[in-house]
Amino acid sequence: MRFALSVEYIGRQYYGWQKQNSCSTNTVQYFIDKALSNIANHNVKTICSGRTDTGVNALNQVIHFDTVSKRSDKNWIDGVNSNLPDDIRVKNIYHVDDNFHARFLAKNRTYKYFINTNSNSTIFNNSYSWVIKDKLSYLNMKSSLKYLKGLQDYSSFRSSGCQSKNALRNIIKTSLVKEKDIIIFSITANAFLYHMVRNIVGTIVDIGLKKIPPSELKVIINKKNRKYCSKMAPSNGLFLWSVSYPQKYIIKYNKESILL
Repeated sequence: MRFALSVEYIGRQYYGWQKQNSCSTNTVQYFIDKALSNIANHNVKTICSGRTDTGVNALNQVIHFDTVSKRSDKNWIDGVNSNLPDDIRVKNIYHVDDNFHARFLAKNRTYKYFINTNSNSTIFNNSYSWVIKDKLSYLNMKSSLKYLKGLQDYSSFRSSGCQSKNALRNIIKTSLVKEKDIIIFSITANAFLYHMVRNIVGTIVDIGLKKIPPSELKVIINKKNRKYCSKMAPSNGLFLWSVSYPQKYIIKYNKESILL
């Protein structure tokens, strides 16, 4: 049997999603696989929709796993959560067919990045957003988004260590909204390069600080070289927000804003 799970986690304690040889016991996947194996009574290995990096959060990570064990949905969720750290939680479970694949069937992924313009805001907001003390031009930032669309080579926003064979990615949608003191950048694409979103955010913030004009974003994209984009944004403000699948697979999400 194959199941899909939607999972949320706070990434600051972990070396990303994927188990690695050097830090295999301090990744989100390590704890998820261990908890599932305990409830299934056999070894379980999960596959995720997209690997989040060190310190990155997820509101709706989607994973799948195979098992021969029969449990009720409630027992799966409650049992796994009782074996997880407090900052990792299974939210929902879905019965899927054997053709479902959390990574390869994902049509697109949406990330949101939270920028905090109030240096005196709550500790909670500061923990899950990038605090910018200097004044930002929201209009400049928003006007630059028109260059982030469609199928393009986004090499300028890929960090060293990226294992992708090419840098062509299809950005489907971007948006920038302001809710009180929080500016929320949202980006949806078929897939992302290593550190791509955080490198884009760092550049957009420099546009907001008026270090570079909005039109410079197009120039940076055309350069196809990482050295031309701005300093990478910190990981704590980034959330994997949702993942889209073919219509036959109904994966429900809580898309409410978490920072206000």
